[in-house]
Amino acid sequence: MTLIILKTAPTPDLEPVELLLALAAFEQNPKLLLLGPGIYHANRLQQEKKPQGKAAAKVLSVLPMYDCEEILISQSDLAQLSLEVEDLQAFCRLVTDDEIKQLIQQSKHCVTF
Repeated sequence: MTLIILKTAPTPDLEPVELLLALAAFEQNPKLLLLGPGIYHANRLQQEKKPQGKAAAKVLSVLPMYDCEEILISQSDLAQLSLEVEDLQAFCRLVTDDEIKQLIQQSKHCVTF
């Protein structure tokens, strides 16, 4: 499994999501973990970052079509950002700090943005 950890807030460049989609297209079983400001990528209310661009949340909404059926969200970081689960994509799953450690240990590859 390849774990993509996204810690940065959404920008006009959606490289991390494009990497995830490319890995999924080649059946590499990638997982996406959002930490800190990276959680804003899954916020359904997020707007595009450039004119005529795509909002990160809209791009993430297609992940289930590529067999990426869940986005992992740090439960503690979500609370610190004062976001509600209802603000996130429906297929997000909250994970504890211990689960995050296990994910990192079980991953064959870890890529952080």
